[in-house]
Amino acid sequence: MLQETPSLRARHFEKQLSWQAMLEPEIARRLGVSPDEPEEVGPNALSGAALACLDAAATGWVACEGTVPLAVLLNRAMDTLTE
Repeated sequence: MLQETPSLRARHFEKQLSWQAMLEPEIARRLGVSPDEPEEVGPNALSGAALACLDAAATGWVACEGTVPLAVLLNRAMDTLTE
């Protein structure tokens, strides 16, 4: 339903942007960079990529009707980032 309903997708995207903003300071800390420096795009890129992987995994999980665990699909999605 999320994929087929524009208003639900918009709300989901809004929530993900807030999650991304919450993740960025911790990612910046772990990378040893300042989250207040606009040129430090790494934390934003990593948090956005992680949430995109979660979306891809959830979409795959729904498509396979849960026959493959969500955690497995998430790991597969994240593994593609390092290939």
